[in-house]
Amino acid sequence: MAYTIVKSDGTVLTTIADGTINATSTSLGLPGRNFAGYGQSIDTNFVHLIENFANTAPPANPLAGQLWFDLTESPAILKVCPTDGESNSANWSSLTSTTSGGNTTFGSINVTGNASSNNFTATNEVTANAFTAGYLTISANASIANLTATTATVTGALTATEITTGSAVTNGTLTGIWTVTGNTGTNASALLLDTGGIAISNSAGANLYGIRTDKYMYANGDPISFAGTYSNANVQAYLPTYNGNILTVQTQATEFTTGANTTAGNITGNWSLTAGSRLTATYADLAERFSADDVYTPGTVVELGGSAEVTAVKYELSEDVFGVVSDNMAFLMNNGAGTNETHPAVAMTGRVRVKTLGTVRKGQRLVSAGEGHARAADTGEATAFNVIGRALEDKTTTDFGTVEAIVTIK
Repeated sequence: MAYTIVKSDGTVLTTIADGTINATSTSLGLPGRNFAGYGQSIDTNFVHLIENFANTAPPANPLAGQLWFDLTESPAILKVCPTDGESNSANWSSLTSTTSGGNTTFGSINVTGNASSNNFTATNEVTANAFTAGYLTISANASIANLTATTATVTGALTATEITTGSAVTNGTLTGIWTVTGNTGTNASALLLDTGGIAISNSAGANLYGIRTDKYMYANGDPISFAGTYSNANVQAYLPTYNGNILTVQTQATEFTTGANTTAGNITGNWSLTAGSRLTATYADLAERFSADDVYTPGTVVELGGSAEVTAVKYELSEDVFGVVSDNMAFLMNNGAGTNETHPAVAMTGRVRVKTLGTVRKGQRLVSAGEGHARAADTGEATAFNVIGRALEDKTTTDFGTVEAIVTIK
């Protein structure tokens, strides 16, 4: 009577005739009824099952779910046959194998919860909600919501909503050439920094590193439109003028400009110069704005009085002289008081051009000539209170004109 062999799922695998042995339906020898020498076949089957068909090649005629101890791996790995008759070892699924060092090797892994490991190496794709590892190496794609690792190497694409060193004050390092791809459309962002910024340093000292981008944006996400062609020679002309506020602890530059010497600007704060530092100016007088009772042109000698704070000096040898109207100040105080028409800048010390009457020799002291003018002081006329300053050049004409003088009002 023939034996009918049925698999676990109820399907018939084969029928074995009396007195025969079946060695083709499975990796075992299946003896039929009254097969002579069946004992040796059964013993051999037990040995193969005990050693999980340990060999460098998969067992012949395998069934789905059958185990094979693959000796080609180092260390050897226990594998499972995926389908009946699968002879390609690469298609067999790997199970775990543990060495004395405590290393564990997996096949494909899909972690629906969290995963934690000291050292983790994967050659296939890894998917997890959260993963914590000391050293992580993935040679395929990885999709991990939250990844925490001392050192992580992912050959494929890493998908994560957070990569952290563990805290905001713990340093970390990204090594390699990285491409950050963000969303598109209005106010699109690829890389957002909540605090701090991007610091780039080169310990070797060569000027080889920096930030390169194909698009610049303002803080509100609006794109900056550039004019012209960007090149190393015209960086300054290529970048637009930013009219907002720049917050920084320290800024190093060779020039700060509003764009033109006639365009006003503001510096806000309590500033001081460090030791060895200095401010320099093109012009050479110190002036302050005062309200005037009329519109006075540069060079006019003024005194305190009139219907406002200052008025043109009225009399010769006036001891009320206060300064000279200037239009090229090195430093201007009280600038917000008004305009040149309502509040002229009055130079009280420094180099300035002065309206004068008559001839003047370089070095002569200047005193009031009245009507907003100065003249050279005659012998015995100059006092500590009526001297406007001293001429720095000669004036050879006897009519009205100007001379450059050093003003010293007391």
